[in-house]
Amino acid sequence: MNKVIGFVRTSTLKQTTSIKNQIDRIKRYCKKNELQLVEVIREEGISGAKKRRKGFGEMLDRVEKKEIDGIVCLNLSRIGRSASQTFKLINSCLESGVFILDIKDGTDTRTAGGRMAVKLRAVIYEEELISIRENIREAMRYKKSKGRKYNGRLAYGVYDKNGVLYEDEYEMKIVRNMKNQRSRGWSWYKIMKQLNEKGIPTKENGEKGWTINQVKKAYEYHYEYSEKPKLVK
Repeated sequence: MNKVIGFVRTSTLKQTTSIKNQIDRIKRYCKKNELQLVEVIREEGISGAKKRRKGFGEMLDRVEKKEIDGIVCLNLSRIGRSASQTFKLINSCLESGVFILDIKDGTDTRTAGGRMAVKLRAVIYEEELISIRENIREAMRYKKSKGRKYNGRLAYGVYDKNGVLYEDEYEMKIVRNMKNQRSRGWSWYKIMKQLNEKGIPTKENGEKGWTINQVKKAYEYHYEYSEKPKLVK
């Protein structure tokens, strides 16, 4: 009986149902096809395009050490959306005599057609990811141009009311003071130090106070970003 590992991934931590569903389907598939499922490697809340992935690295290590006969996934896109990363896995599998089984598409790399199919889909998945990212960027640009909330975090000097971005009068006084201090030659460190000495809270109201990076981001958002949204005053 061939020894295989299952691989499951979700891009967000909220997709707990998806993880369970993937594992259940892999278990049923292995049982039906008389495959010995020795382990299921999980990646939760990890983008398939991320370069450094613990689960992917662990799977690749198992392949290169020839500890398994095959990999079972619900869909090749779960393994990754980076073509170069997926090709690396495919080539390592070929060199080590390890097969990949894609449950949804019925692809089996033990056949020439199966090997060709996974390589083609690796390219397709990467192109889909590029398209998704561009759609997200376009949606964000549109929301910015309309003064709407466009992501989960708000910049210093801004507050959100029913999805509309407003200028925070108090915080903007702090930002304008930063600009005056920079025009007088103050360093980011000096500005940060004064903010902390005066007890001026950050956006998150953290106990550790301001960092140089937070000061720079607050300043740059209002005075250097060309795509800053129009705020309601």
